[in-house]
Amino acid sequence: MIALNGLLWLQIGLIAFFGALAFTGFMRSAGLGDAPDGRSAHSGVIPTSGGVGIIAGLGLALCAMSVMFPPGGFASGLTQVLSVIFAVGLLGLCDDSLTLGPKLKFGIMLILCAAAVWAIGPPTNFPGMERPVPIPYAVGFAGAVLWVFVVTNVVNFMDGVNGMIGVSLGIANFALFGIGLTTGSPTVTLLGGLMFATIAGFLPYNLRRRAEVFCGDVGALVIGFTFAVTILFLLRETPERSLHLIGPLLILPFLIDSLLTLIRRARHRENLLQAHNQHY
Repeated sequence: MIALNGLLWLQIGLIAFFGALAFTGFMRSAGLGDAPDGRSAHSGVIPTSGGVGIIAGLGLALCAMSVMFPPGGFASGLTQVLSVIFAVGLLGLCDDSLTLGPKLKFGIMLILCAAAVWAIGPPTNFPGMERPVPIPYAVGFAGAVLWVFVVTNVVNFMDGVNGMIGVSLGIANFALFGIGLTTGSPTVTLLGGLMFATIAGFLPYNLRRRAEVFCGDVGALVIGFTFAVTILFLLRETPERSLHLIGPLLILPFLIDSLLTLIRRARHRENLLQAHNQHY
């Protein structure tokens, strides 16, 4: 495990924060415009793809880490997962600019989710009352893929509401940063801290009465995806602890909202894959 002092964490966090702040400001002018329609929660054209700033801040911090951090110490598979995270960002950027169909987008997303779970490794047991209950590999793999896929899209559903994603997932990632520190989980500490810092760099442009920029799919997908895989790393790095409910609890309002919304839309025989603004 890497024993990093507070000053080093602060330096990496500031790089992530100011990188996201600068690039989000640039995307405020250069980003794609989101004209309001029947499913929008805003009026007027608002630039999207502000999530490019989040990815840029993450990338800059990771480059700095390669120089400042001692090698090793993080979970195996982290490099592969980081590559998948940037691939998710590319998928989101393509959807923002080209408007991919939902079937194509969800199909690619499922492949990326499976790739991340394969790199991390699926849960092998479920915490029980007295002792862990073993889970078959196929069941654990499918459940982990479903978790990452659902969380990624649930978070993406909330883009377009000022400050909603940034505040909620900012708090959730800060909690993961603290949990990583207290449980001795370096990978969780890293991902939670970096995502908190980059989201904080994005919020000044989004958390206001009239948002100046939205995440877009490029940011919302990355935020949701990274949160979901961080939970899988948490389960892997703390197998002796019963932390399987931490992930759902941290984003419980989003999960409940999406479930109730889907149930209501299904009862009215509406297309569940079509974007909408009927969230509670």
